[in-house]
Amino acid sequence: MGEVIGREQAYQWSISRLAEALGRDRRTVAALIKDAGVLPAGTRRGNPVYRLADVVDAMTTDRRPSTGGGLDIDDLMPTDRKAWYQSENERVKLERELRHLVPVDEVQREMAKLAKAVASSLDSLADMLERDAGLPPEAIELVEVTTDALREQMYRAIIADIDDDEADTA
Repeated sequence: MGEVIGREQAYQWSISRLAEALGRDRRTVAALIKDAGVLPAGTRRGNPVYRLADVVDAMTTDRRPSTGGGLDIDDLMPTDRKAWYQSENERVKLERELRHLVPVDEVQREMAKLAKAVASSLDSLADMLERDAGLPPEAIELVEVTTDALREQMYRAIIADIDDDEADTA
């Protein structure tokens, strides 16, 4: 029988559930929640859950750049606005030097290395199981089918992320 939860808990959703309901990637929803400063309403099975109303408020809030003190950048005098943008550029440079920001091409290179290592491990898994565990040919065939499906799933996930990134930049 399903878990019974109270009315208040019914409106507390995990990032995965929010992403599924909104048709967005989990990372996008997590970034939105973090950027908006939405605090967890509690935890369920060790994972944070958020009040649906808080997340909706965060999604519908005006996202124009601000100084962080509540001032809208567009309300500043031109010289103050220029100074603010220059300071933001300096902040980005510092974050890049401290490695809090990593260039996209470097991330892509590292992810490609990781994908190659995982694919290589999946390729050799059936051989290792046959040699070291003495699995019968039927089991080895099942392992190969399963690893091929995992590789295909990884490929589709990567392609979907690339398509999402291209749609975001368009």
